[in-house]
Amino acid sequence: MLRSRLLALPAACLMAVGLVSCGTVQVPPGPDAANPTCADIVLGVPPQVLGLAQVETSSQGTAAWGSGEDTIVMRCGVTPPGPTTDLCTTLADGNGVEVDWIVQELEGDVFLYTTYGRDPAIDVSVPRSAAPDQPSGAALDLAQVISRTVDATDRCIGPGDTQ
Repeated sequence: MLRSRLLALPAACLMAVGLVSCGTVQVPPGPDAANPTCADIVLGVPPQVLGLAQVETSSQGTAAWGSGEDTIVMRCGVTPPGPTTDLCTTLADGNGVEVDWIVQELEGDVFLYTTYGRDPAIDVSVPRSAAPDQPSGAALDLAQVISRTVDATDRCIGPGDTQ
């Protein structure tokens, strides 16, 4: 059984996320997925995100949790975003670990969180069905591994902020 969801990425390319009958989530890798830091990220991800169990993915530098329409997908090695007018926010987990994210709401009720100020960059796609009340919870569940593995070199700023 093949289910797929098309997601628009900031670079105006398309990414298909689907499940094949063996349960492996088909995820295209980011352009820098072979970066050794991405291996460290993937090895350090939690076994659950938003209470969903981790499942196998098809590509290097990726991880996924859940099944069917409720699959959350993380890709390491995506192109680091530059300055943007898209929503950029700092999310802090329960331990005070902060990661800056560019947040986009895509077609099909999917939120895309892309790290800001980190290289390699990481994106996380979260279907609203997996987290109807707080899709940012998936990004928060990954904050520990991201902050200890990829140093922040820049921060989100808004009007009136100085760096």
